[in-house]
Amino acid sequence: MNFSRFLFSGIFSCFLLSQCSSFINEESEMVLAEIDGYAVSETHFLTSFKELYYKTGQSITPNLSTRKAVLDSEFNTYVLAVHAMDIGLDKQEELAFLKPRIKARVLTDEFKRQLLLNELEVNESDLREYFVRFNTKVRASHLYTETLKESELLLARLENGESFEELAEEVFGTPYLQENGGDVGFFSTDDMDISFEEAAFTNPPGSIVGPIQTAQGFSIIKITDRVQNPILTEANFQRQLPELRQYARKKLEELHERKHLEDFMKSVSINQVFMADLLKEIKGQQGIEQGIELITLQDWKRNTPILRHQYGLLTLEDWTSEWQITPVEYLEGISSEDHLESVLSGIAYRSYMNKKSHDAGIPSQPGVQESIQQTYLNALAREVESQIEKSIEFSPAELYTTFEANPDRYIQQKQVLLQRIVVSSLGKAQQIYTSLQQGKGFTEMVKQYTESNEDLMVDGVMNYLQWASLGHLGQELQRLVPDYITHPIAYQANEYHIYKCLDLVEARPLRFEEAKEKVEKILLQEKFREARAELIAQVKKKHHAFIDLELLEKISIEI
Repeated sequence: MNFSRFLFSGIFSCFLLSQCSSFINEESEMVLAEIDGYAVSETHFLTSFKELYYKTGQSITPNLSTRKAVLDSEFNTYVLAVHAMDIGLDKQEELAFLKPRIKARVLTDEFKRQLLLNELEVNESDLREYFVRFNTKVRASHLYTETLKESELLLARLENGESFEELAEEVFGTPYLQENGGDVGFFSTDDMDISFEEAAFTNPPGSIVGPIQTAQGFSIIKITDRVQNPILTEANFQRQLPELRQYARKKLEELHERKHLEDFMKSVSINQVFMADLLKEIKGQQGIEQGIELITLQDWKRNTPILRHQYGLLTLEDWTSEWQITPVEYLEGISSEDHLESVLSGIAYRSYMNKKSHDAGIPSQPGVQESIQQTYLNALAREVESQIEKSIEFSPAELYTTFEANPDRYIQQKQVLLQRIVVSSLGKAQQIYTSLQQGKGFTEMVKQYTESNEDLMVDGVMNYLQWASLGHLGQELQRLVPDYITHPIAYQANEYHIYKCLDLVEARPLRFEEAKEKVEKILLQEKFREARAELIAQVKKKHHAFIDLELLEKISIEI
């Protein structure tokens, strides 16, 4: 069965959820702004202000100007959503399934939070395991395939004596992976797909494990090296405990979710006749004209089971409702039975989670209803903003006038091209630096020693960077000239960099043709802000929007 990336990263459309309520449920709740029944309450405002306060590094002050900016940011979403309803945007065909999609996403998230992960516990052994991982790097090679069947065939060939290197040359299209036996370099926790990471960190160097299902497909993994910080103290462990608890829980939740999904998928059995009929309909011209999400199979009864899994079944009726709210981009690319099987299995998993959520009464919870409504209003507001942006036009003369009026905006800053070596200990970095001073080639040392898998693919050569962004180089910054090699620089805990300067480009004014794309973006942003502000003012006036600035100024903000 082909469990593609689609199953892990996006069968559901993604929407940011807000816990702020757009309705006032208590008579005692003070209202700061209201339009057509959509209101920003004192609690809503305070929540938003505190979120911004911490996002900005606790740098904002609660003066009236800042308070009004926060209130406007929240309230204008409702204003734009009301306008969307005024012009019937919410009734348009392309948005017909917007709210059901949002509801499905909210319910699957709540299924995971309230039912799947609610009893998950993090014990001390988990914390110590991730403490070690934070101070460890593993190096591995892999053989990648899209399907389990292909991966199992590769494993059989390995067991029959073919080498990892020969198979890597066959399966990869990337020259580096072909030439280096599928080597992905050194990585630490959170650098790789979580299933890949788990396999690599829980097996010793020399092991070959797999097939391991990842978000991209399947991998057979060969662990080739393991480097650990030699000094791990109890004091450091205790000092990092608060972060470790949060991090370990996040990782364990990801693993638990992945395992639950994989077990579900393994239990799926699909009616092959149904799948063949559906694939034929998808590929047919009639289905494409109708819109792929609106495809129906007329010869099948609505209560017919078309898929079975370990927790029950999916009927044609279930499939129809779920198919219609699946984002079109996940349906349009279906080209094979394997791909369609993945899509149907994912739909069945979403259907199962939604049914369990309904059984638990989750949809009736006030907080869940508020999240659905708030997310829907946010989505409508974004649709209006998208329409505003599409309506904006400007002439070549306007572009050139904007360019001439703001010459200081269109400067190519001083840039530097660097090559780097990344290692996990100061001792190793110093040894490499000594070898470089004795004449060893930098590229050769990158290939031999760097612990950055990204750098291995490009011999450590970075993109051009702005000179102003290189503060981490400290005094070395002033010495950079082509071919200069820096001393080892402490980049972060257990990570040291050595850089070689390959090129320097001095700052200069950009010509109009060079700056044109940037000028267009700046002019578009200016016109968008003006058009958006004008529309918001019109909608507020039309609907007699209420804003209480006196109350806004009196609210006590305690942080």
